[in-house]
Amino acid sequence: MNTTSPITDKLDSNACLLRMERNHRDLAQLSKKLNSYICEPRTYTLFERIEILRNRLERLKDNNSEIMASLKDHKKNLGNQVERIKQQFMEFRELEKCVAEYMAGARNC
Repeated sequence: MNTTSPITDKLDSNACLLRMERNHRDLAQLSKKLNSYICEPRTYTLFERIEILRNRLERLKDNNSEIMASLKDHKKNLGNQVERIKQQFMEFRELEKCVAEYMAGARNC
């Protein structure tokens, strides 16, 4: 038996969509940081690291857009998206940490 009403599902879906939109803005800010002159790689190793970070960032942006599109499609069940949303936030936090480490390393070169 389903214990949630369609209204509750819609509110939860809207709340998740708002969080994903905020995450999308955070990803855009992270992209600006990586493209900043402060982050310009000065060594080959830093160049490799920034390319990996930029690729991860693009993948996260694409995934974020896909999740937002599926949340806007009210035919899909929110329950099916919860794990994907959690994974997206976990990967974002990890990327954010890696970018901070990269920036600290780039400043010290």
